[in-house]
Formats: sequence, C-alpha cells, structure tokens
Amino acid sequence: MQTQDQYSGVFFPGDSKFAGHLRIADADSLVKLIGKSFWAHPETEYTDIHGLLGDGRKASLLDCVLHGQTQHRFDENTQFECVFFPNYVVVGEEFIRSNEPVIRAVRYHFENVSSLLSGHKTFRSLRPDPDDVRRLLEADHGRSEKIAETHGWPKRPFKPEVGEHPHLLYFSGVGEIVTTDAQMGRISLTNRTSHSAGTAAGIGIDNEVTANIEFAEPKTLSDAVRALYTLHGLFELSLGHRQHYRWIELELTHREKHDKHDQHQRARLYWSLCNERVKDSSKTSLADVLLAPDRRPEEFAKVAAGWMDSAKIMGDPRERFATAFFASYGINRIVGAANMFDLLPESHAPKKKEPDALLKAAVEQCRKIFVALPDSFAKQSVLSALGRVGTASLRDKVRHRADKVMATAGDKFPDLYLPCNHAVLARNHYVHGSPASFDYQEHFTEFAFLTDTLEFVFAVSDLLDLGWDFKSWMGEGTSMTHAFGAYIINYRENMRRLNALVVA
Repeated sequence: MQTQDQYSGVFFPGDSKFAGHLRIADADSLVKLIGKSFWAHPETEYTDIHGLLGDGRKASLLDCVLHGQTQHRFDENTQFECVFFPNYVVVGEEFIRSNEPVIRAVRYHFENVSSLLSGHKTFRSLRPDPDDVRRLLEADHGRSEKIAETHGWPKRPFKPEVGEHPHLLYFSGVGEIVTTDAQMGRISLTNRTSHSAGTAAGIGIDNEVTANIEFAEPKTLSDAVRALYTLHGLFELSLGHRQHYRWIELELTHREKHDKHDQHQRARLYWSLCNERVKDSSKTSLADVLLAPDRRPEEFAKVAAGWMDSAKIMGDPRERFATAFFASYGINRIVGAANMFDLLPESHAPKKKEPDALLKAAVEQCRKIFVALPDSFAKQSVLSALGRVGTASLRDKVRHRADKVMATAGDKFPDLYLPCNHAVLARNHYVHGSPASFDYQEHFTEFAFLTDTLEFVFAVSDLLDLGWDFKSWMGEGTSMTHAFGAYIINYRENMRRLNALVVA
C-alpha cells in the first residue's frame, strides 16, 4: 500500500480504554496501547481493537497479534505498553468487526493495471478546427448559463479564447470498461478520473482503473479479502508479474449519516501484508497481456467469471502455481511446479488409469506372494506400491493437461511430452532421490526450461478450460515481456538443447 501514516488516538480493546499510537506502514504497522496496567487481552490468536483517531475518524484494527509488552517506570508512576500488529486497518465513519458481514463491495487499484488496457477509445488527444472548438465552448457556456439561472448564481460573459491550433484532451465519459457476473457477485473494471481546473501550468486528465467486486450478499472482511486476492491472482497471471496493491476501498452496508442521497459508507482498507511477496512489478507490453479487457471484453468476462467460480476447487493448485511461477529458479520452484498437478481436482486431471489385463494379473500374483511373507517394512512398502497401480501418476496428470495445450496449439510445441517427462523425473530426483536425467546444476538453462514447461502447461490449460482463446493470443505475436511469450519464442532452441542432453 506504500503508506506511512502516524496517528494518536483513544483505543477501545474490549471494554477497556487506552491512549495509544497507530502506525500504518505495511508490514511495519503497529498499534501501541498505553495505560496504568496491561490490557488483559483474550486468550486468542487474533483480536479486534477499535480507536478514535485524532482527526476524528474511526479505525477498526482487525486480526491484531500481540507483539510485546513493556513496563516503564517514571519516579513513582508506572506506564504499561502493549504493542500489537494489525493485519488489517479499516478507517471510516463506523467501526466494524472481523466477524461481521458488512462489506457490500471491494474496489482497488494496483500498480500496472493500465497495462491491461489500450484506452485508445477512452482517452484521446484531439486537434480540431478552431470553429468546432468555438461551437463546443458556446454549447458548454449555454449549459452553464442555465445552471446559474436555476440556482441564482451570477452569469459570466462569453469570451472564448481560441487560437489557430487548438488542442483538446478528451475522455469519452464511459465509466464501465467491462463487467461480468460470477456466483459471488459482479466483477468489473471501471475508470475513475480526476482533473484540476486549468491554470497557466496546464491541464490534464488523470485516471485510475479500478477493479471492483460487488458481492451478491454482504461479506466479512476475511471473505472479501479472499475474493480480492483471488481476482488479483488472475491479473498477475495475465500480466506475468506480481503487482503492488496501491489502494483498497470498501463499500459497507452502513448508510452515510449526513447524505441526502442515502449512499452507502465507504472506508479505506490498509492490508498490512498485501505487498510482502511483491519484488518485481515490471511492465508488460499490451500485446503480451494474456487477457485484454477492453479489446476482447467477452473473453475477459467469461474467463474472469469462471476463474472466480472455480476458486473453491482450483484455489490450492493456483496458489501453488503462483508461489512457483513468481519465484527464483531452483529446487523449490520445480518441486512446487510439479506439486500443483497433484493438487488438481478429479474434474481437471485423471485420478485413475485402468491397467491392462496382463498388468492386473501380474499385480494380483505379486500381491499373493508378498501377503504370504512375514511382516516387515519392505513387505508393506511393496504392497503399498502394488495398491497404487491403477492410480494416475504425476506424469499422467501432466500429460493430460499438456494434451489440452497441444490440441489447441497444433504443431507449435512438437514433442511437448519430452520436457514434461523430464520435468517429472527432475522433481522425483529432488523429492525421492531417484536418478537424475542430467546434471541439473551444470545445465541450468535446460533445468529452467523443464520448470517453465510445467508452469506453462498448467496455466495455459487452466485458462483454456475457462474459455481463453490461446491460439488467437499466439497469433498476435510477442515482445517477450510475459514469460509465456518468451517460452514460445525459445521453445525450439530449448528443445534442441534438451535433446542433445537426454538423447545423446
């Protein structure tokens, strides 16, 4: 969130009352409660603390964790200080609690969200004819006159200043870029513009593209954050880089107290750890973005709704993908990349693989032989292995997902099974100690290619299931600012290098 705000205030943990200090600073956020005794906080991992800030606003510090207690002695007086880390801080007109379903919508802006969009139809720079500008100014002056007359305001003379080469900055006025309905509610991207009155220094139009989730039913903070995190994962995959959250806004069920339009209250959410894993927010070329909300709105709407609706069954494997895909190359990354296939639900990967008659007969014979042997660890290990015959292996699951990619891409990825198989062998080497196909440290480029293959197959097949037009995206070309574009361009050379290692 990249903020560093300091507040003094009065805080109310439970039924107690303390003077205190709140610091909102991402992972360094804290709240100090200062009093004549320590707060006897409940024996729970997380607690909620509420506070009245010095500027009159109300702060709800949710899911707070005790970090320490300090006792200070001043002459005959003793001051007790409790320090908590607040996972979330909600600042607004009303207090909320972590277990209350009071959140109607969440809206937020992140660092490279504008890279998803061209904006060519929304924001333009025009060089109109001087007469056209005069007509526009005259029409605008007429509207201002009517408003002034209605409210009894003084009227201004019409004295336009138009040179030979006027220049207009234009916003189309379209607020909603794209919208789609998911089971949890409505997902949308909107424009949030702002501008200042013109001065001698100039004038411009600023815009913050805002991602929104309007819930069908009010949510607790944890449920709202989980939905936000899920949607953010789709944007990060589409851009190919982790993205910093810039600001997060909540719309509450509470109504504005002094608003004749009866609007819902809005509050600012400070999520202390939201950017902890973001090291690189590099920009992605517009042509490389996997999903283009303004250029292909129907596709984006379909994929986004499907992504949110499948979060319950695909949340774990997608999270495993993200922790691998955005990490440094190494043992942990390839193990994580393989693990995401094991986490796939039965609807997305085979759990069983029916053995043929000869294999069935051999398994049954072996089982009889080993059952008759004295009990031992080796006996149980073999029986366990025999019991897994007919269960789809990791290799089977990876191939199943690779089939989807190859069916769409045609001959774009010849022999894709080869890096898939060797990626599984590399994972087995590091997990089970089985023989390596080649020296992974000496031939690190080829090892990284195996990791890339697992991630590419997983993510592309996932998006294909949701309705992504992978073939059209490939047809647009790439400048390789997304890892998947680089994978496609370098595929044949990487295959040549891998074949030289494993076939020679």
